[in-house]
Amino acid sequence: MRTAAVLRPALLVLLVSLAGGALAACARPATQAATAAAPGALGEEERAHAFADTLRARILAIAAFTELPNDSCNPGTLRTFPKDTIEAARAGTDAIVERLERLIVTQGVENSLDTPEAHELLRTVVLWEAGGERPRWDVGTGGPDRRAIAPGMVGEFRNPATGKCESYVDIDTATVVVPQVTNFRIPEVEGVRLSLYVGEAGLKEARDRFFAQVGANDPNSLFTYTRLRAAVVWRDYAVVAVNRPAESRGVRPLSTGAGGASYLFHRVGNEWRLLAIARSWG
Repeated sequence: MRTAAVLRPALLVLLVSLAGGALAACARPATQAATAAAPGALGEEERAHAFADTLRARILAIAAFTELPNDSCNPGTLRTFPKDTIEAARAGTDAIVERLERLIVTQGVENSLDTPEAHELLRTVVLWEAGGERPRWDVGTGGPDRRAIAPGMVGEFRNPATGKCESYVDIDTATVVVPQVTNFRIPEVEGVRLSLYVGEAGLKEARDRFFAQVGANDPNSLFTYTRLRAAVVWRDYAVVAVNRPAESRGVRPLSTGAGGASYLFHRVGNEWRLLAIARSWG
């Protein structure tokens, strides 16, 4: 089951600006930390952070949880906005989510991804995308403890013929490409051979290795992978954009990929929690 299939309609629009503009800029090698800002600038950032907290509180206030069919296959929970309509969504919830998204990017686009917090964020998304542990939903104090749904086509369903939980797709192997970082610790995913590559050079290596193994001239060869296209970390907020392409013979992207998504995260203690699936496409 694709994530996009159960999201509210307003979130099914592909926003190509995530692959370009300010957010894509963070896919470049991380810049050095800026020099100390003037007191006025620090005050401005504090005001921006307070506004981010306000936007988060508004998202939590208008959100609800939709429980998917409850069985041992652990389908997870989806955050929904039941008061939205297609017409009102962009002026309401969508506008709030996009405003927070833009604020995080504006404030954090120059921040380095080579920090313990940023590396932990990337590991959280890699685990989730590769069929490992799912992030918890961000909630207010005393809120319910719920795990997110499986992304893309990852996940399980109960086979009516066998009564057993089976994967939608075979995920004994997973190829993931992360932004340019150094000394990144590859997480382990039970039952999955995870191959992780870093940056553009890593993607080229993964692509070349795949087509060297299957044969570049094989018309049936299909290279599929998950790419953390961009990530921005600003204090205890973050944005991550993910694409799940499919390529034929290493050069032609196909429509048979598993789509992509943009996620908003909020850090609680030492844990990155999912605040919202800003948009998802198939």
